[in-house]
Amino acid sequence: MDTDLFAQRREAFFRKIDRDAVVILPGNSLVWRNLDTPYPFRQQSDFYYLTGYDAPDAVAVFVPNNKRYRFVLFVHRPTEREILYDGRAVDTKALQQQYGATAVYFTDQMGKVLPRMVKWDRPIYYPFGHHPKWDEFIVNQFITKRSGGQWPIMDPLPIIHELRRIKTAADFSAGLQEAIAITGEGLLAGIRAVQPGKWEYQIQAEIEYVFRQRGAQREAFQSIIASGPNAGILHYVRNNRQLQAGDLVLMDCGAEVNYYCGDLTRTVPVSGRFTPEQRQIYELVLRAQQTGIAHMKPGVTRKAVTEAIDNVLQEGLKELGLIEREADFKIFTIHGYIHWLGMDVHDVGGYTRRGVDIPFQPGMVMTIEPGVYVREDALQRLRKKGVPAEQLERIAKKIKKYLNIGVRIEDNIVITEDGNRNLSAEIPKTVEDIESLMRT
Repeated sequence: MDTDLFAQRREAFFRKIDRDAVVILPGNSLVWRNLDTPYPFRQQSDFYYLTGYDAPDAVAVFVPNNKRYRFVLFVHRPTEREILYDGRAVDTKALQQQYGATAVYFTDQMGKVLPRMVKWDRPIYYPFGHHPKWDEFIVNQFITKRSGGQWPIMDPLPIIHELRRIKTAADFSAGLQEAIAITGEGLLAGIRAVQPGKWEYQIQAEIEYVFRQRGAQREAFQSIIASGPNAGILHYVRNNRQLQAGDLVLMDCGAEVNYYCGDLTRTVPVSGRFTPEQRQIYELVLRAQQTGIAHMKPGVTRKAVTEAIDNVLQEGLKELGLIEREADFKIFTIHGYIHWLGMDVHDVGGYTRRGVDIPFQPGMVMTIEPGVYVREDALQRLRKKGVPAEQLERIAKKIKKYLNIGVRIEDNIVITEDGNRNLSAEIPKTVEDIESLMRT
């Protein structure tokens, strides 16, 4: 574990806040599936970003201008049963050294220790609304006891998220590049496994086997293996349909490595070759994605890239006869095309500041994932938008021609000083390359 990396992040955070502040940041707790069986634990990303500590029920307290309390870690005191069953024995001195903390206490000591750390009318940073237990504790300590001081309480998360939006070389070496690489390897295994008669969950198993075999701790999100009409369901995760000859299958998946996420999508023909109609839709989406990538560079905004992609998709859908009014293109494209990527698959940081789009900067990592989906409800949705009956009649014939074709192509991009770098460029995505891969 690179304690220097977390220390550097804390120092960057301290430079953004009031020098006299106290920051109280809880981590995640276990969530119980049933009786004594919890869901697999994952630490809250902001907490991990500043501490590196990945056990449940911890709280970090930072007092930047106090050497004794600069980074204090409060951890869960395990019960005898937890030690026997889960091996959760805790050595606070060892934890202090391992995580670079100035002190480590148990959380049941916070009521006594915290008041010694928060003196006078100093500002407090605490994220209300995420941890009911600690919300109540903070209210009791610093709001109902106003006679002990006037403590302004502010949310630290926007400050942390601002820092997380820019990735450094340390982020890539800590796990981000590996997460994307492993995601790509898993996706390639999934593509090679596709054939008529297999089930979506079998393709999922091929992908996720590679994730684990290559060292990913978990999936970044539930894998989407969507064949035939399921490709039009954006977050389809049932993965229980049998692949049929002549269908497409959309695979959207991500590995997580050391709290960093990959997120890639490819759409391939179950039979190994695209039909003419599938190829038309696919090459439209690919052209839109390539246009978007070409626009991605410092100073450009997410909105500008989105508009460039929109223009390609509007024109293409019109040429295919699926729309006659450009404003109706969203019936077939549905979702946004870009989101930040990092410790969360839809990473934090926001896209605007005071109502103005944030321009891309070197170190920003994001996905780019246009899609076109010809769903069975497309005609109904066009009718609701007020498309005239004579247009609907013409469009209905085109919808029938392309019905249940759903295509999404997604890559991971980092903004560089002079443009961008596609972090997943080695994963085939042209029609010719995909068909060649499926023949091997």
